[in-house]
Amino acid sequence: MHSLADQLETIGLMAAHESAIGDLYQAYADRFPHHAEFFRDLAADEREHARLIVGFAERVRTGSAHVNPDRFDARTILTLDRVKQRLREAGDRSLSLVSALSVCAEIEDSMLERRYFEIIESDGPDLRQLLESLAADTEAHRNKVQQAWEKERGAPQ
Repeated sequence: MHSLADQLETIGLMAAHESAIGDLYQAYADRFPHHAEFFRDLAADEREHARLIVGFAERVRTGSAHVNPDRFDARTILTLDRVKQRLREAGDRSLSLVSALSVCAEIEDSMLERRYFEIIESDGPDLRQLLESLAADTEAHRNKVQQAWEKERGAPQ
């Protein structure tokens, strides 16, 4: 079992990751006003995910949940850095909507492929259900982004 400090640090990184994704999606809402509602909805969901992840810290402290920091590998930390880089690029006027949606799809796909929310383990059915809900939200985001991307790719340029 990993130390409490390691587990709490991992939760902090996960929350920072979700928060950065929310910030990126909000930046896309600002950059693409005709699609602002779409991106604002995604951003709000990501901020809620960050809030929920922060709440896991108390469960870890009480021993009702466990975090396996080994599942949060260097690739995931690189993804956080990549999200921050994309956030810096979000205001670039040459960024197309299709490119922004591609970035969103890449982020959501990456989280699903790495089974991001499986890092937290618990025997409690309420926490397992919450983690499954976060994973389902991520899958719904991916599908929503994919549909928007396909629509934009098919639109006259």
